[in-house]
Amino acid sequence: APEPAMDRLIAWLEAHADVPDETAIAHGDYRLGNLMLHPEEPRVIAVLDWELSTLGDPLADLAYALNGWVGPDDPPSPKTDIPTLDPGFPRREELAARYAERTGADLSQLPYYSAFNHWKTVCILQGVYARYLGGALGERSPDELQIFKQQVDDAAAQALEYAQRMK
Repeated sequence: APEPAMDRLIAWLEAHADVPDETAIAHGDYRLGNLMLHPEEPRVIAVLDWELSTLGDPLADLAYALNGWVGPDDPPSPKTDIPTLDPGFPRREELAARYAERTGADLSQLPYYSAFNHWKTVCILQGVYARYLGGALGERSPDELQIFKQQVDDAAAQALEYAQRMK
């Protein structure tokens, strides 16, 4: 089904796609849940789940990690166990600054990769919704599937709002 917010997001991404690109090994699912942390020291000791790895811009991995990083000033999450809200975890901005300091990376294009990551999330949600429409949940009335349609609409609108704030 047509998704006007998604169409606007795609147009925004296309208009801002002239980002310089550094090619390196990209994890593809780089997030806290795929990191093994030292039990006593604040450091990563292993990165797990490499099956989505590819060559790409490392800022895509950073954006993915930051987009899933929940901070104390973020809207409430439906998740109940959010470790990044525990004492000792840096805020999203602090994590990005630490990344830039340690890698020497220029983060000026990070907003593009964050918006792109939001677009990917909406694509996944649309795919799930399409499977439900196709009968993956069995026979359902359109009213029962409205909650999934609303998820897609809300995620696309949120992604577009985020992208437009990036200028």
